[in-house]
Amino acid sequence: MKYFLKMKAWELFLMIIMPLAITFALGFTFTRLLIAVIVLFVMIVVFGWLYSIGSWSNTQLPVHLKKSVSLYAIGLATPIIYLILVIILYFPILESSSPRPPPSWMLPLHFLSLAGIFYGIWFSARQYMALQKGYEVDFMIFSSTFLFMWIFPLGIWIIQPSVNEIFDKLENTKS
Repeated sequence: MKYFLKMKAWELFLMIIMPLAITFALGFTFTRLLIAVIVLFVMIVVFGWLYSIGSWSNTQLPVHLKKSVSLYAIGLATPIIYLILVIILYFPILESSSPRPPPSWMLPLHFLSLAGIFYGIWFSARQYMALQKGYEVDFMIFSSTFLFMWIFPLGIWIIQPSVNEIFDKLENTKS
């Protein structure tokens, strides 16, 4: 996952924008499936970026500041699994001649996915700022990082340069 930590902000931004830009440029018709695949790719890139920041920051912290990454990984994986389930199980229902309301499993899983995204961003921002500051941080200290990670297209341009700087500094001190 160090791949995302080494990337420049523009490279990461292009990874997120390119699938949509290529789809437009080639004139594809936007079907539900195509949109879902593009969203799935973007989710994997953004959550991979968040996971790499959060888990790497966590490994660099002193023992008393480290947190378990198990719930964090599950939280970021849940929305991806949810989208795959929607594509496989719900899209065929939408394409049928008589569309029906969503199945009952979708609403709880949707809220669980939202909670997973929220926790993933919260964990990444908190551990990253704890790495920068060197001590346990409260929400007021990492709230701006949290917000920029939440609005990731903008946040990438603001957060990724400092991620590159800290990553390079800490990796150079190891060697």
